Amino acid sequence: MAAVLSAAVAMALALMMAGCSAVADPTRYYVLSPAAATPTNPAPAAASSIAVGVGPVLVPRYLDRVQIVTRNASGDVDISTYHRWAEPLEAGITQVLAENLAVQTGSDRIAIYPWRGVAARALDYQVSVIVARFDATPGREVALDARWRLLSRDGKEIALKRSRIMQPVAGDGYEAVVQSMNRALEALAREIAAEIAARGPRAAAGS
Repeated sequence: MAAVLSAAVAMALALMMAGCSAVADPTRYYVLSPAAATPTNPAPAAASSIAVGVGPVLVPRYLDRVQIVTRNASGDVDISTYHRWAEPLEAGITQVLAENLAVQTGSDRIAIYPWRGVAARALDYQVSVIVARFDATPGREVALDARWRLLSRDGKEIALKRSRIMQPVAGDGYEAVVQSMNRALEALAREIAAEIAARGPRAAAGS
């Protein structure tokens, strides 16, 4: 009798485990992506040899998590359970800014913080970013509020700017939110690249 009960218990446990494994994980993971050069986002006509270091990039504590953060219509913060970043948000922002700056400046000499040795000495500019807000109201808009500093080759601050960027969210769901966040980072990179272009090589040398 005991052997029969043990077999029944074992079979029940096996069925329970099989049922659990059959349930699909509802969690979805997202990454930020750079903008490609298009007719509305053209690359510079001439290649550039300018070297730019991107970082550090800092985000507020409420965004420093794997879950994607949004706001509802009342402005309250919502933290998603099943929609998450596949990498730390700071790292994703840094990488996308660097790739967008490569397109906007026409230069492949873009370094990501931290850099050391020869790479550090070769930089013409460094841009550091402090993000105050970077979230979305689904179905409405993405808000990016960031302060950024542009430093010359010798480490002197030559610009301190604040960018407030709003991008509409075209569609429902988190995929549409992430796409709008990509566009907001593209706009931020465009502002930084314009500042670099306006200053030119003399500012990079600290003169």
